[in-house]
Amino acid sequence: MKVTFWFLVAIGFVYAFYTGAVAIYSYYQVKDIVSETVKEHAGLDRHERADRIQQDVLKKASQSGLALDERAVRVTDENRTLRVAIRWSYPVAFYKGDAVLSIPIAYDKTFEVPSSH
Repeated sequence: MKVTFWFLVAIGFVYAFYTGAVAIYSYYQVKDIVSETVKEHAGLDRHERADRIQQDVLKKASQSGLALDERAVRVTDENRTLRVAIRWSYPVAFYKGDAVLSIPIAYDKTFEVPSSH
């Protein structure tokens, strides 16, 4: 009985470590996607820059296997600052196909961009 208990505890720790590692990896994926996309579109006209960055972040995240909701990705462009805020979660436990426990993850960064027309 003790062996079974400790075996299940060990499996729980391994699963928790794995889940945490994958959540951290998804954070760094989003960070890289945002940095790359902002560099690509920094020179665009201010009126279209935020929308283009948001759409490209969603597209690249989807291609990387990350499911980001369009409402969770906010890009605001004011004067010479561009702010990208993304909120998502990594599911940990499922019940009948629905996530019942998730790790909330957030990325929020402000970039300085050249002023445009």
